[in-house]
Amino acid sequence: MTGFGKGDTSIGNSSFSIEIKSVNHRFLDTRFRLPSTLSFLELSLIDILKSHFERGSFEINVRQKTLGNAENSSNIKYTLDEEVARSIIEGCEKLHLKFGTAKIPSLEMLFGSGRVFIPTENVEDMARWVEGLKTAFQAVLKDVKTMRENEGTKLKTILTQGVLEMSKGIDQLARLAPKQPEKIKERLESRLAQWKLTHPVDAQRLEWEIAISAEKADITEEIDRLKTHCDSFLTILNEKGSVGRKLDFLTQELHREVNTTAAKSADIEITQLAVNLKTQIEKLREQVQNVE
Repeated sequence: MTGFGKGDTSIGNSSFSIEIKSVNHRFLDTRFRLPSTLSFLELSLIDILKSHFERGSFEINVRQKTLGNAENSSNIKYTLDEEVARSIIEGCEKLHLKFGTAKIPSLEMLFGSGRVFIPTENVEDMARWVEGLKTAFQAVLKDVKTMRENEGTKLKTILTQGVLEMSKGIDQLARLAPKQPEKIKERLESRLAQWKLTHPVDAQRLEWEIAISAEKADITEEIDRLKTHCDSFLTILNEKGSVGRKLDFLTQELHREVNTTAAKSADIEITQLAVNLKTQIEKLREQVQNVE
């Protein structure tokens, strides 16, 4: 299910903007964009995310901005990453030899890279950042969850209607199934008449062939399992927690039973019903991919 949440918070001399987007996915997939000074927080934020969701693809963007007043700015300190600076300077020298660009990078370029001069905070400030960001992250996740739950309510109605529609088709199968032996008998007798055999067919042997064919075409068990799966589907829809994988499994089982029914069919009406049911199951399967 899709979801979106956004929140802002100010901690110390910095303000933070958190944005979370969620789309459908069979498993839990996360993509973080964090300031370099907060990259260590990713695992902790993933654990918080897992406590709320089990499925979905999440894109999390955290932006940091230093507040501009002098009192706060006086607390900012920077560390110099000499290895990164050396790498940038060497790269500029290569570009200079090949393209004639500036040989030495400007101070503005080094500062703007965000990798050479790294803002740092003391231990107390960093602890405030961590706790404040976790709290803000939880609040944004609640907005995402609310949006997903609203979509889930609508989706539940759609899935329920789909299963009830399927149940009608299964009831039709149950009414047609007992007629299959008679259909088989009519088909065999029609073929025998077309062949114009010179010797009469043994009546006992014909009955035996009809019985064997009728046994192979019996779809009683498939119908019973289809009904059971539909009942289970509706029951699971009303369960709390993550139910997407259970429903996904049931759609696979429904598809398997309908395929078997179609393969056994000796009646064009049953075949048509099976085709319609497969179409309905495919629609269910597509919608189930949106369920957590």
